[in-house]
Amino acid sequence: MKGARRASKGHRVLRGSAASASMKGSTVTHTMTASGPARRRAWAAVMAIGATLLVGATLAAPARAAVFKDAELQSLLDAGRADDLEQLAGQRLKASPEDAQAVAALALSQLDLADPAPLRQNMQRLEQCVQRTPDEGACHYALALALVMQARGGSKLKALGSLGRVSELAQRAMTLLPEAPEPRSALQQYYLALPSFIGGGESKARALEQGVQDQNQLRLMRARVAASKKDWGGMEKELRAVRTQRPELLLELRLLWSDYGRQLMYSDQRERAVPWFEELLKSQPTQAMGAYGLGRAYDALGQYDRAVAAFERARGLTGVEQLGLERRLGSALQAKGDVAQARTVLQRCIDNRRGSAADIDDCRKRLASLGASG
Repeated sequence: MKGARRASKGHRVLRGSAASASMKGSTVTHTMTASGPARRRAWAAVMAIGATLLVGATLAAPARAAVFKDAELQSLLDAGRADDLEQLAGQRLKASPEDAQAVAALALSQLDLADPAPLRQNMQRLEQCVQRTPDEGACHYALALALVMQARGGSKLKALGSLGRVSELAQRAMTLLPEAPEPRSALQQYYLALPSFIGGGESKARALEQGVQDQNQLRLMRARVAASKKDWGGMEKELRAVRTQRPELLLELRLLWSDYGRQLMYSDQRERAVPWFEELLKSQPTQAMGAYGLGRAYDALGQYDRAVAAFERARGLTGVEQLGLERRLGSALQAKGDVAQARTVLQRCIDNRRGSAADIDDCRKRLASLGASG
């Protein structure tokens, strides 16, 4: 984990139309003919895809063959500054409504907004972008992720029917951006989240390793496969072997490092989660994910004062706006008996424009349980 800084979503190099065709037709057809339990498993996979892709999408960072050719947009993406990326992309679009890079940047920066209206607007722009500029990989990539987020909020049948298009767009993005890890990583998560009867599976996920030259990227991809099999020892081994300074791989490392840390939190080794997240915070001190994870680790141990201190530290670091901090901080304050401060934080959680539906609902319930102030 030494020398690491941040990453994105690494993907794959499957070329040609073979992989595209296999995912495309089979996804919809097999889903429609699947049994009730099979459909339920597929729907759960759709929800999982959205959850796993969301943070990485808006905090992602690519390498030389970046998702964004525009250096200023890319630097904000690399830093995980979603709010600033949203502001700049909006300004660019106002000046030039057909700026493909700005269209994709705005969509990625707004994937996690609680209000569904921006998602609908962005999808319209992205559809126009892929038609108008079919070789703009950023638009294909952003549209694939936008479709996943739309599927999570819509009907099950419509969601399952969109899976083939998601795969097609992700594969096209990977073809157009062969050196950018993001499309390959997103496609790997897609395959691992879906059962084989609708085009997913470990064998397809592993096939994406073909053509990847960077050993650190391969380790991260193998760590994700290990996690999908609950091979936690294998996952830890791969993560500890990563030595990279590539910005596009450092978010990837943070995300997977945090996934393993959460696994520790809910296991009989929960004490190990504290030093695990301390390591992440030490290696990437400007990023909020380490301090946030540390706060959650302390919270799981019932050490609420330390949890609150870690969460407050995370508040001033990069990328905090997408971590659901207020819900966790409000919960810890409530647990330690600081009712007045808990009320303030829980209300911020409810008002958070990037809050997830689950976070907002939980904060409302917690706030109601505290009763009226005064």
